[in-house]
Amino acid sequence: MKKLALSAVAAAVALSAALPAQAATLLGVKAGADAWFTDAKIDNGAIASDSNTSGSYYIALEHFIPLIPNVRLRYTDVDNGNVSFGQTDYTAYYEILDNDAVAFDIGVNMTKFNSGKFAGESFSEWQPSLYGNVEVGIPMTFLSVFGDLNYGKYDSTTTIDGQLGMKWSIPLVAADLNLRGGYRVMDYDFDFVKSSAGEFKTDGWFLGVEIDI
Repeated sequence: MKKLALSAVAAAVALSAALPAQAATLLGVKAGADAWFTDAKIDNGAIASDSNTSGSYYIALEHFIPLIPNVRLRYTDVDNGNVSFGQTDYTAYYEILDNDAVAFDIGVNMTKFNSGKFAGESFSEWQPSLYGNVEVGIPMTFLSVFGDLNYGKYDSTTTIDGQLGMKWSIPLVAADLNLRGGYRVMDYDFDFVKSSAGEFKTDGWFLGVEIDI
């Protein structure tokens, strides 16, 4: 029994050494909301569009179990007149680095476009993409710079959704309160839209708040 227990401990240590960032935290939760102030171009300006304030909401669960990815769920409401849709991102990712200086995540994402409208044509589609996120802390401050990107090309449809910003962390008793701001871009070429070129780009500044437990 002692040999079995020692073997189990050795296996656990080996797994922790193989994925140190993944096992660094027993359980973590991030939840946040952003207000995104957007301007859009549809088919390179051939179709009229409106400015709009979109809401984006997300929650991420990070755990201690090696080899099993962390998960993030994000919803963004997009409405720029002739193009509108609800975008839900289901992301599975691994923490490659996780320390005060640099954090780096990589994974895969599935995007569901719900209740879509493009110049009068309705759509509802799934699209896969690769996911990456990096955050770099500014020494001797509570500030950090972050960026993340979803990039996909599948069935002649191309999707790029990225953001770059700055975060100010306010330590609380049991969590961190993070104030965020930056710039977000969606650049989509929807091949499944048949009534037009299917090109949609919307971008603008965002402000948000996040709880990191």
